Amino acid sequence: MAALRTVGKWLHRYRPIRQRADVPALLAEFSRVLYEEIDYLAEGRNAETFAAMFAADPGVRVPQVVWTQTTKRVLTLEDVFAIKITAYDEITAGGVDRAAVAHRLFESYLRQIFEEGFFNADPHPGNLFVAPNPESGEWTLTFVDFGMVGRVPPNLRGGLQDMVIAVGTADPARLVQAYVKMGVLLPHADLERLQSTEAEIFDRFWGKSMAELRAISWDEMREFAREFRET
Repeated sequence: MAALRTVGKWLHRYRPIRQRADVPALLAEFSRVLYEEIDYLAEGRNAETFAAMFAADPGVRVPQVVWTQTTKRVLTLEDVFAIKITAYDEITAGGVDRAAVAHRLFESYLRQIFEEGFFNADPHPGNLFVAPNPESGEWTLTFVDFGMVGRVPPNLRGGLQDMVIAVGTADPARLVQAYVKMGVLLPHADLERLQSTEAEIFDRFWGKSMAELRAISWDEMREFAREFRET
């Protein structure tokens, strides 16, 4: 962290970077999140908060924290190991509909962000499991690792709602205003230029499936990056 702070000071003195990024704010956030991630008492509390959020939902599971065996440097949890969420063949073999898994995961994040304002901020495949129950035919979506969580204040939640609607309706003006509401732009940001860039993104990429997006050539993406590099 000391090395990063030193480099951050150098970068902040360089005007082209200073005009485009708030380096001190980025470093401050990175530091806060890093130290929270290695405080296992905080992670245990986060896990319990998350579990309470979904206590009435039998389709979502969170491991219990064994507090008698947990300290700031040691976290002891209930063993909830199951099928990794990207082990598609195993999920199908377990009698679970993969589309239903995707739907439950998506719904759970909508709830975390837009209703609860508290979410698991590290949702990579190693932190998500699908646990079939052969006896009942039901299954659970299991979350682990609550070292990195996010909290969504009201202004950010409102901005995110506007952003979702803007993307869904391909509305670049509303999208830029959502950025403004969320406070994620630097004070001197060129809103007109940003809006025209978003309009171009919608024209080129909106409505494509993930398979179609993956099929876009690297040359096209490089050309797009060059065209809008200043933005």
